[in-house]
Amino acid sequence: MPSSSAKPKTWANQLHLHWLADEPDQGLEIWQQACQSLAEPQLPYLNHGNILRDLNRFEAADHAYGRAYELASTQADQHSVAWNHSQLLIGLENYNKAYVLAEQRFQLPHHKVWRQGPYFQPWPLREAASNDLAFAEHRLTIWTEQGFGDCLQYLRWIVPLIEMGCRVRLEVEPPLLPLLREGLSWLGSSLSITPKGIGPRALAYPCQGSLLSLPWLLGGAPLAAAFQNDATGAAQPLGYLRSAHWPSPGARRQRRPRIGLVWASGRKQDDDFIQREYERRSLPATVLLDLLNGLEAAGAELICLQFGPDRQRAESWRGSFAASLADGVSLADNARWISALDLVITVDTATAHLVGAMAKPGWVLLPWGSDPRWLRDRQDSPWYPSLTLLRQPRHRDWEGLVQRVLKRFQLWRDECFAHDGDGSGPRGPN
Repeated sequence: MPSSSAKPKTWANQLHLHWLADEPDQGLEIWQQACQSLAEPQLPYLNHGNILRDLNRFEAADHAYGRAYELASTQADQHSVAWNHSQLLIGLENYNKAYVLAEQRFQLPHHKVWRQGPYFQPWPLREAASNDLAFAEHRLTIWTEQGFGDCLQYLRWIVPLIEMGCRVRLEVEPPLLPLLREGLSWLGSSLSITPKGIGPRALAYPCQGSLLSLPWLLGGAPLAAAFQNDATGAAQPLGYLRSAHWPSPGARRQRRPRIGLVWASGRKQDDDFIQREYERRSLPATVLLDLLNGLEAAGAELICLQFGPDRQRAESWRGSFAASLADGVSLADNARWISALDLVITVDTATAHLVGAMAKPGWVLLPWGSDPRWLRDRQDSPWYPSLTLLRQPRHRDWEGLVQRVLKRFQLWRDECFAHDGDGSGPRGPN
């Protein structure tokens, strides 16, 4: 614990350590001590904002980030605050301001980009965005940025570009290529998708920029309403990743519900932030066993969608999966599996975004203080109408969440899978 004479940076480091350790309550105590030791302009408001965000105190975090920006002594500090603030504002559904601030990420010294700027030049005037003629035959090179989940979430903005008459060349990580070529083929020849190589190739379309910048240019709302299919008379989610070659779950009569499971987020030991998120988002092995046993006892046919070494968390389970994804399976094959399932239960990882982008039924298991994109105290998502969000009832309470999941699953099973009168097993409606 810092002494009363400690410098502002020492207090900031202490707050950051508690944030990395997912200890927001302890971090708040350190903040209160810092307030007694430092002059107001010296307080580490950025770190305080991060702690408040994890406590779901978004409005207070908004104020903290605002003060941090005002008091920042360098432009680099302002850019760092703006990036953190932008993610919080998504949680407050203040999308336009969020995506204006998010553009300052390109000024961060360690921010990696696929192509150097200038970005999206020339670009039709933003106020002409609703005028199709302004975009007719406009040619763009757009490249992915950050993780697979972010890519899958922000692909939705490719759709309005194509509909406005743009021709788009999309550059993606090679593992995404088969999935996106199949899942976005319905957009036609105006979209071409190519893999990133060791380095950027010569630009086919000189007007270029990041996929994550499109909501700043086109308006920041999630566009969920654009993917509602009311051809049958009732609005139903329609995925922007879709393919006629992906199977459907099939008839439900006299069969068990097929449930896909993902229990661990991506891990990366050399990145403190990703390692932190991996620890916060992944189910502990003992809790995972409770979930598997409870779902099996409730009559589910379980499909393992988990990849990588975290499959080992289920090794002590005495039950068995009806099927498991093979090692090295492509994301396109993963999508085919998901299409054939009745429900996917997943932690906050790229699979959640894939299920949502396909508009397939999914339950996302979230920590109590989740990423702001999932908002607070809601079971629905403005990004993905087909997803249900289920949260820890308290900080780190995975056990309590799993018990809620099992109770909800029994209700869902009884509603969707009626039982035969002879007790032979679940079946679908006549």
